[in-house]
Amino acid sequence: MKDKVILVTGGSRGIGLAIAKAFGEQKCKVIINFRSDQQQAQKALAELQSHSHSAIAIQADVSDKPERERLVKEILEHFGRIDVLINNAAVTTRYGFLKTTEEEFDRIYNCNLKAPIFLAKIVAEQMIKQGDGGSIINISSVAGHIPMGINYGGSKAALLMETKNMAAKLGPYNIRVNSISPGTTKTDLNRRNWEGNPERWKSHTDNIALQRGADPSEIAGAAVYLASEKASYTTGTDILVDGGWLSTRKP
Repeated sequence: MKDKVILVTGGSRGIGLAIAKAFGEQKCKVIINFRSDQQQAQKALAELQSHSHSAIAIQADVSDKPERERLVKEILEHFGRIDVLINNAAVTTRYGFLKTTEEEFDRIYNCNLKAPIFLAKIVAEQMIKQGDGGSIINISSVAGHIPMGINYGGSKAALLMETKNMAAKLGPYNIRVNSISPGTTKTDLNRRNWEGNPERWKSHTDNIALQRGADPSEIAGAAVYLASEKASYTTGTDILVDGGWLSTRKP
């Protein structure tokens, strides 16, 4: 894994940052992509560099075609290649079904489905030029496996199927495409629950087989495995990292 060039979208916080750190520990060259929070991105970059990880941060909205193209162009200018793409950037549902809008649908599907598909296409074209394969990892969700969140769950379910489609088409080029479906994870987005409302958090985690939420680093471990030579015969599959929640949840 040493010196591999790794692009992590949504890499400045939460699961994305944990993945960036994990690849940094493998002596990879990491690009953390972020959309808007410059301060958080610089904080994340400083954290990576303080551990002697080779990393840069590039601002780009991956749901926008020109921005996606610029992101890849800047990476190639800096490193000359891309070996691993982690499609992690995503947005969540704001409304229930009866209150959702077409604008909300577009917002979620543009970021959670369209962006990873077309960023993967640009990166795969580059990997084919490089001639030595590569790995694409899409971060889905347990919400893609069960009815859970209008638009969000649908976008994540569609991403699971597109992962299989990509794997089938890119396999002949030795480009492996897999996905990871995290369950309940302690991130900044839900900090108000696991820090601010411990009783509510416990009522949720009691329904998980391991009876706790995941640390983001536990999701990152699956990403490192899928990108490594240890997973050289693994493509078109999804790894559930949910603490056994789907196995034990009540209907």
